[in-house]
Amino acid sequence: MQILVESLPELLGALGSTGLISAATWYISRRRHRTARSAEQRPTPSQGMGHRRIRTYTLLGTGGREGAPIRVMSTRTAGAVLLWPTGGRQERFELTDCLLSDGTYAAEPVDGFEKVS
Repeated sequence: MQILVESLPELLGALGSTGLISAATWYISRRRHRTARSAEQRPTPSQGMGHRRIRTYTLLGTGGREGAPIRVMSTRTAGAVLLWPTGGRQERFELTDCLLSDGTYAAEPVDGFEKVS
C-alpha cells in the first residue's frame, strides 16, 4: 500500500499533462475545422461579391502569327459578347464557361461581322 501512496502524485501529474495535451489538440483541430468551414461558406468572386476574376479566353477559329490561337484576357462573365478586329471588320465572340485542355476558356464565334468605322 505504501508504493501506491508514494506513486499517486506522479500518476496524477501524468493524467493531468495527458489531459492538457488532449485539450490543446482538440482546440487546435476545432479552430482549423471552423476556419476551413467558414472559407467554404464565403462567396467566391464569381458568386457576386463585387470582384471579378480575370480569365484567359481562346478565340476559337482564329490564328495569329505562325498559326497560334489568339488568347484574350477579360473580366467579363460567360455569355458576354466580345468584338475582335479581323481585317477590316470585327468578329463577334461569345465568352463561355467551357474550360479547354490548355487551361483557358473558350470564346466561340457568333455569326455575323460588324464593320469598323
